[in-house]
Amino acid sequence: MNSKKEKVAIYIDGSNLYFSIKDTFNCKIDLEKFCKKLVNDDDLAKINYYIAPVEQLENPKAYAQQQSFFEKLRKIDKLNLIFGRLEKRKKDGEIYHVEKATDVNLALDLALDAQKGEYDKALLISNDGDFSGAVTAAVSFKRKVIYIAIGTNKSISYHLKKVASATFRINKEFIDECKLDE
Repeated sequence: MNSKKEKVAIYIDGSNLYFSIKDTFNCKIDLEKFCKKLVNDDDLAKINYYIAPVEQLENPKAYAQQQSFFEKLRKIDKLNLIFGRLEKRKKDGEIYHVEKATDVNLALDLALDAQKGEYDKALLISNDGDFSGAVTAAVSFKRKVIYIAIGTNKSISYHLKKVASATFRINKEFIDECKLDE
């Protein structure tokens, strides 16, 4: 094992993480514990958490819950909240929302931070295969990108596994050590 500490940056697709944990393990996690466990003995440079905030007027209850969650996140050392937006859409008379700008912000940061040398190793927490181009770019700058895979074999991204420097699969034992005390 390499004894030199690496500078680690974590890039979290917030919505993807939430649903992957909920659908796979049916629990909520303490994000700070989760990140510390992933970084282990390396040096944490930053945690970027990408999310689209809920509109207060459209859903006051969800807005209040999300704002409370954001306040908890803001207390985590080196964590940056990076906001996208929710766009309203309508299909067959049903209104739904689409998250916009979060993925492109994450992809740009992952690649540009690699180019600038802001990390030796990036931990990508998302099962979205659309990030494979950004991962390829980061690796081309001689940075390691570890795909943090959460979920079933069906939900884990083949494309990310293919281009990442390595894949680390989150299992129940790992999650059990990071569960929120509710």
